[in-house]
Amino acid sequence: MDWKTIYEEIAKRHDYIKPNPPATEERIRKAEKTLGCKLPRDLKELLLFTNGDNWFLFSTEQMIEVNLSAREQDCFMPLDCFLFFAGNGCGDYYGFPITKQDGVREDLVYLWDHEYDNRIWKADGLKDAIEKYYNDEI
Repeated sequence: MDWKTIYEEIAKRHDYIKPNPPATEERIRKAEKTLGCKLPRDLKELLLFTNGDNWFLFSTEQMIEVNLSAREQDCFMPLDCFLFFAGNGCGDYYGFPITKQDGVREDLVYLWDHEYDNRIWKADGLKDAIEKYYNDEI
């Protein structure tokens, strides 16, 4: 995935997006170890381009913090079945489902609505989620 090109196009339309410097391989390994799962290939590639964008996408550090905190939430359904990688700024998170059979499913993105504990399908993968989010489609 050519994240540089994708982000250049997004940045033309949204001047508030400020991509962070790239994550290091060490930070990515730490996130995987701490969260107990392998990050999807596209997410790793994106983190190696920008470690979060100060708007939608989490940095590796934010990813660890949000996921560990969410897993401690007292919800109707547990949240350890998601790898959250982004948020909408209102307390809702976007994430990949995690299954025992498949591990992290990078082809699906769900929104967890914190007010009602809803899990709503939003996109077919990371690129689709980013494009839809910045086009106000999700």
